[in-house]
Amino acid sequence: MDSNGSVLLIGSLPRLPIDEAMTLCAHELGSVLPRLTDGEPGGWVNIPIAALARTEGLETLALPPNAPAYRPPPSRLKDGIVPADLEFAPIGYVDIATRSYAVFEALKADGKIGKRTRFQVSLPTPFATLGLALVEADVPRVLPVYEAHVLREVAAISAAIPHDELAIQWDTAIEVVEVLERHRPDLARVFSDKDCAAHLARLCNAVHEDIELGIHLCYGNPNGKHVIEPTDTRVMVEFVNLLVPKLRRPLTWLHMPVPIERTDAVYFSPLRDMTLPADTQLYLGLVHLGDGVEGARQRTVAAKTVATRFGVATECGMRLIPKEKFS
Repeated sequence: MDSNGSVLLIGSLPRLPIDEAMTLCAHELGSVLPRLTDGEPGGWVNIPIAALARTEGLETLALPPNAPAYRPPPSRLKDGIVPADLEFAPIGYVDIATRSYAVFEALKADGKIGKRTRFQVSLPTPFATLGLALVEADVPRVLPVYEAHVLREVAAISAAIPHDELAIQWDTAIEVVEVLERHRPDLARVFSDKDCAAHLARLCNAVHEDIELGIHLCYGNPNGKHVIEPTDTRVMVEFVNLLVPKLRRPLTWLHMPVPIERTDAVYFSPLRDMTLPADTQLYLGLVHLGDGVEGARQRTVAAKTVATRFGVATECGMRLIPKEKFS
């Protein structure tokens, strides 16, 4: 751990009511938990994909052969439609965040949440939504207008919640798995590593500087397992090194997953080459339900051979953990 013993909640929690999820996490982790999520009761990328499906000007196609199980049937721009013609439905992030913040605010007033704890809003990147929902060729075409649509919702959240109470995290999964790791070569051919870094930098730079900002690099978690297992942290490190020079505001934290099998220093060794700003906190996904405290201890020991300061997290969200094991 770092000198503050800090813990990061990625976003999703077992399916508990918002007040129960917040109260439980604050009670168990309050002294080491600088930010608190609402548990993502509405899900993650399914929310924007459902909203996108209501967009006039898109038509749904059949799933391509051998499509991954987590991908919905893709859509494409209808003939004669250009991206500027699209009118997107509200995604719903604003309503979700403001309702959850009202619960957070009430619990804080009752003394059940620490006074310095911030409310964390975790969002999939616009590219993540489009990368799953559209045919590959249309992703870079639609991204500029959809990115602007998402950032308008982020601005509305920022206007509704006091900045000194708010933290925003960009969940970056489709970029990592399908572009950086080339799991979908057709998508990687139309949107490069550099494109991903430029997109994420725009998202980060759009968040007001007095709002805390984090990035969760993710290898996916369908059915509780990574889509692919990272060989080591090299791909993530190279991506961070592309991203950081493009940032015009502080990055509060960065999270990287650690596979349950990796208790060796080799996995962490590329971290030596990462140009992370000194004031950015690194969190490592050292905790897995499958091997408990001992596995987390072994991964922590291995990480300390390379990194001297880091906080602790799970590798991804905890939605798939049974509620009885969480309480």
